[in-house]
Amino acid sequence: MKKLFFVALLPFVIAACGGQKADKAQQTDEQITEVTVGNFKNMAGDLVGKTVVIRGTADHICKHDGKKLFLIDVNSDGRVKVVTGDDMAAFDAANEGLDFIVTGIVAETIVDEAYLKEWEEELKTDEAENPHLEDGEHKEGEDHHSNEDAYKQIENYRAMMAEKGVDKLSFYHIIAKSYEIVKE
Repeated sequence: MKKLFFVALLPFVIAACGGQKADKAQQTDEQITEVTVGNFKNMAGDLVGKTVVIRGTADHICKHDGKKLFLIDVNSDGRVKVVTGDDMAAFDAANEGLDFIVTGIVAETIVDEAYLKEWEEELKTDEAENPHLEDGEHKEGEDHHSNEDAYKQIENYRAMMAEKGVDKLSFYHIIAKSYEIVKE
């Protein structure tokens, strides 16, 4: 009886072990697409949610919180926004002007009328909660842009949508999983 039980159980043990190996193989065989600053804008729509690697020069690193950097390539047009992932330290603004190799996930921000209305409501709420702030001032930990600038940007987005005859705009960026600074 014991032999029969073992023989009946054997296929399940083998399948369970084989399944674990297949899962590990899938995890390590994640396809990484190499993109450039010059072709990112054209390829990004097809790469949303996928891992990419990109190399470029840090044109700007946000000095306020270090959570954003913008990559350029002196040999091509374009600029790619990179933000830190949840578990990453901020980018060091002292590295502005250096070359980076970034591995990350392509993300999309969709700007449509609902997005713009929500943004306007946030601005109105902020103004109501902080009536004493002068134009251009900001609360601790917030962007340094004034509400007036934000309202102008909202109108610019609406004008862009009207000009293009679309009801939404897509903007792409990379959420960094890792990066290295190229030392040549």
